Amino acid sequence: MIGMMRYHELRDSQGIGLEIINNFANQAEVKAVTKEANDPTKVDWLDAHETYQNQRGLTIIQNHFTFALKLSAGNQAWLDKLPATADLKKRVQQYIQNLADVFPSLANWRADELSFHLYDNPDIGLSFHRDNLRFIGLIAIIAIDGECDLVVRHQKQDYDFKVVPGDLCLLRATGLINTETELRPEHSVQNLKSPTRLSMMLRANNRPTETIPGFKFNNWP
Repeated sequence: MIGMMRYHELRDSQGIGLEIINNFANQAEVKAVTKEANDPTKVDWLDAHETYQNQRGLTIIQNHFTFALKLSAGNQAWLDKLPATADLKKRVQQYIQNLADVFPSLANWRADELSFHLYDNPDIGLSFHRDNLRFIGLIAIIAIDGECDLVVRHQKQDYDFKVVPGDLCLLRATGLINTETELRPEHSVQNLKSPTRLSMMLRANNRPTETIPGFKFNNWP
């Protein structure tokens, strides 16, 4: 069994809802994924810079480009062109499924989407927000290139975490633990320590056939 104390911040309803696995991806892995993300024949970036109000009335600031693939539908030839990315995705997915000893809800966790996010604002890459309710179990964010602060707001206090290439950030999502209390963490990408910051995100989705307002996939619908 994977040590439960390590995942206290996810397992405990009073925890901040974030665990960081340092150096999950090695230097060769992040270098290979960075090379793929920077290849215009493999990745077609979409401009996602936007400021808008969400359903809770919060002003959301996005300063990034995205490349997103639907994994359960659409043209999978895009992923076939990204073997290093696909290998890292498989490794993260297996890691999360292996956490079922601690979180039974993750036994069948499978990523429905894979996305790259390229941040380019030194102050705010993405302002405070919660990920959509449709995303279940855990949200996995792998730091690929560049450095930033991942900030979690919990009980009116901000907790700053420096994130560097190779780190795996696990954010609590809907249904990870059995409670009706809202436990999805408010989080933000801030304070880039490099001109840009590249991350890779994996999310499972309990409504996979529905489009996501404001979010565009490169291969679907």
